[in-house]
This record gives sequence, structure tokens and C-alpha cells, in this order.
Amino acid sequence: MPTKEEFSLAEKRFEAWNEKLIICSLDLGNFTKDEAIKHIKAKDEIGQKLTEIQLYYLRTLKERKW
Repeated sequence: MPTKEEFSLAEKRFEAWNEKLIICSLDLGNFTKDEAIKHIKAKDEIGQKLTEIQLYYLRTLKERKW
């Protein structure tokens, strides 16, 4: 499970995105930016997965594996 700091980082990243953003996931469903932030703040299963996706992206970006 992500740490408090990791949830906070994911929340800040989503807050910086465009209001019209829609996140689509085959296994989680579709979420607006605000819905994603609510899940991250709640630290529920969806918020945990969205945070893990953000962390994976940042780690991959850092390591330039894409």
C-alpha cells in the first residue's frame, strides 16, 4: 500500500491536470479528475491503484524505460 507521502504526491499530480481530464481503466472504470482525487484522498482501493499507477509512471520516467 502506498505511503501517506505517495498518496499526497498522486493527489498533487491530479490537481495539476486539466479539468476536462477523464481517466479510463479497463479494470477500474472511468473517472473525472475530481473523482480520482476523491478516491486518492479516501485511500480506498481505487485511490490506491491510481496512486500506484502514478508512482509507476514517475519511476519509469526517472529510469527512462519508455
